[in-house]
Amino acid sequence: MLNWDDLNFFKSIAPERSFRRAAARQNLSVNTIRSRIDRLERALGMTLFQRSREGLSLSLEGMTALDIILEMESAIGRLVPRNDASLSPGQATLSLCCTEGVGDILLAPELPRLMEAIQGKVSFHCDADQDRIHSTERDICIGFSRPTNPETIVCKLATIRFFPCAAKTYLDRFGRPRSMEDLEGHRFVVQDSYGLDETAMRRLFGSEPAVRMVAARTNASSILFRAVKSGFGIGALPAYLHTTCPEVEVLDLPMLVTSDLWMSFNRLSMSSPAKRNAIDWIKECFHNLDSEMPSGDPQPSEQKRDKQGAIHATSNSEAIKRMLVPAAGIEPAAP
Repeated sequence: MLNWDDLNFFKSIAPERSFRRAAARQNLSVNTIRSRIDRLERALGMTLFQRSREGLSLSLEGMTALDIILEMESAIGRLVPRNDASLSPGQATLSLCCTEGVGDILLAPELPRLMEAIQGKVSFHCDADQDRIHSTERDICIGFSRPTNPETIVCKLATIRFFPCAAKTYLDRFGRPRSMEDLEGHRFVVQDSYGLDETAMRRLFGSEPAVRMVAARTNASSILFRAVKSGFGIGALPAYLHTTCPEVEVLDLPMLVTSDLWMSFNRLSMSSPAKRNAIDWIKECFHNLDSEMPSGDPQPSEQKRDKQGAIHATSNSEAIKRMLVPAAGIEPAAP
């Protein structure tokens, strides 16, 4: 006989990568965790986890089982009023987590519209660490890393384009580079995890030149922007940042970097009208932003791509015309 408590227990520990970590989170012993999973595997007649030196991972049968459990839970949620559905307007709180540049520049100015859409309150958290952004503890998450938690639904919001920029004070002091060869001797500030990171620098210039050219690293777009604005060096800024600062200029170089922006949310969020409204609002923000940009695709004079097509070389005098490529299709997170 299947026990719903065991199924729900399996769902709660599925994202973990070790029984020890699951035991600590559940405040149970490791033996208790193993015993309950063994009992459920016997009842289902399948292996839910694959064990290896690297830890635990869901088997194909385990991913199928988890998907069915989540569908069952979602169906039950539609029959039983959820907590936020029973609250009067103004009492429900939506928790939103996103990368700090997007949150500060794009979403924060639109918060009044979000509150109108959900008829409730907002808990707005920003994080520079891409690995922490997509947490199942938040209702909606937006970041540059694609989440892999099987409990979440993933939506690609846009492809953000980053352009090499420098302050006028830096260019007056060190000169304006007019070709990729001119960049030798200039100093760069790069951002970890997305945009123009050290990996992108190595692909564009080679390992040894990249080491010489990178003078500073940061994980925060706000620090990157201030460093470029102060005249520290060259950095790749998204259009929604550099267009707000007249002191910063876009360098007309055959160099363009892109990063995909992802939104994730728990499958159960679809059963909440307020959360569905918030998801639609976020998609609308990016569609509206794209429609406000001048139309026209860049006509690349030269291209350099990695295996994912993430690094392009094109003339920025044309590429600056367009920042976002919206992509709001919904798909399950990859295991």
